[in-house]
Amino acid sequence: MRGRKPKPTAKKRLEGNPGKRKLNKREPKPRISTNITPAQIDAGAKAFTDLYLPQLHEMQILTDADLAAFELMSVHYAMAWRAAEIVQSQGVILKDKFGQLHKHPALQILRDNSAMFKAYAVEFGMTPSARSRIQVPLPNEPDRLEMELFGASAKIAA
Repeated sequence: MRGRKPKPTAKKRLEGNPGKRKLNKREPKPRISTNITPAQIDAGAKAFTDLYLPQLHEMQILTDADLAAFELMSVHYAMAWRAAEIVQSQGVILKDKFGQLHKHPALQILRDNSAMFKAYAVEFGMTPSARSRIQVPLPNEPDRLEMELFGASAKIAA
């Protein structure tokens, strides 16, 4: 596949379909998850999931199909922090057996896992710029389906 990766249809709808391109009506729609419990994670990744899983549930972003991506995101988060702790305790520069100075190898681990974490975070709408591209209806606004069905006469019960 060449060019930009396609934006999910749900995201296009939330943004109001700014390009006015035809929406994919046959896109798979996984069920919004209610009980994702990542299994393949260590204590650092578990701390991440305990903190962010409830927020993603509240935003209704996480689906059952996202479990593997969310697990990997939590693993990259934990690995980046572990590498950062190593660098912090041992220093940024190490001396080898010949007395030559080199940057700490954990810096590359930190850089790689931070980049992978950020890629996942963008996919889940967990960065400021990713969230700024999404528009959700205000609580007092009728939703799109309601407007299509009832038009201007759609009222919100207060």
